[in-house]
Amino acid sequence: MAGQKSFPPVYTEDDAQKASENLRQIIPLINKHKTPVNPVNYAVWYEYVSGDNRQLNKALDERLNSRLPITTELTQALYEKYVLLDMPERLDSTNASIEKFVNKTLSQVTKAKNAASECASDLSGTQEELNGYSDINELRAIVSSILSNTQTLTTTSQDLKSDLEQSSREIQQLKAELEAVKEVSRTDGLTGLLNRRAFDQELEKICKQQQYNVGLILFDLDHFKKVNDTMGHLVGDKVLQYFSQILNNYASDTHIAARYGGEEMVMIIFDKSSSETLDLANKIRGELAESRLKHKKDNSLIGPVTVSAGISFFQAGDTSNSFLDRADQALYSSKDNGRNRVTVN
Repeated sequence: MAGQKSFPPVYTEDDAQKASENLRQIIPLINKHKTPVNPVNYAVWYEYVSGDNRQLNKALDERLNSRLPITTELTQALYEKYVLLDMPERLDSTNASIEKFVNKTLSQVTKAKNAASECASDLSGTQEELNGYSDINELRAIVSSILSNTQTLTTTSQDLKSDLEQSSREIQQLKAELEAVKEVSRTDGLTGLLNRRAFDQELEKICKQQQYNVGLILFDLDHFKKVNDTMGHLVGDKVLQYFSQILNNYASDTHIAARYGGEEMVMIIFDKSSSETLDLANKIRGELAESRLKHKKDNSLIGPVTVSAGISFFQAGDTSNSFLDRADQALYSSKDNGRNRVTVN
């Protein structure tokens, strides 16, 4: 599972031995706390033993340390809050706001329509009266009635305009909220890059449209497990965030940077030659290798952190799998040949 969560949660291809070890730890926990073996409970305990979901682990540890029962209701709540990122509740809230706004607007329009119909009816009746009168005083009274109805219609129109302007502002707010929900669904929580699901969608679109002059760079931090094991996951997270910021800087508004899974990152490069793409990948590799990352608490050096990379370029008839597979093969070549290097396939 990628470290911090995205919505929907994306489970990457974990090492079979690691997945088996997680299963070995999960079963006793499920039995101990008498939670049913269903997908929700398994997902919660899977994330707990993997140690990737910090917030879920903290909430569950507080419960365990207080010797409070782990109920099905609790695991469901933890699943919704820390795995689904409260997305069901946020979507329900947004849908309720949309429904309220639509009902309010319909009510405003109906009110204006009724007022306009009433005025039109009065004006029609007044016109019939005009045809039957010749006395100037009676005509003045009728004209006064017409003016009154016209003023009522004008006031109703102004009220409707004001209400619709307010509705327009509410639409903009709802649009912003929906965009925020959409952004969360596409963004990796730890790095701020696109998540695996959003990356897969972008790559699938490229292959479906058969876009040429597109390069793919697959990055993998070297010996990252050692960083986590010796310095802790919090330091590991900071390293991931630092490298992700480097990718973001080089991606700018032109290219796409995403977290592929764990310590693997990926970039989709548009409209650059093979030599330019290789040069870009080496600049990124070099910038990380030359960085002197330090512990925030004591300013001590974390040590050299490097990254290996593999590059592939879109070919006619490529699927997302074939496109990625060539980049993955190139990445493994970089790993096999000493790491901290870039290989083109």
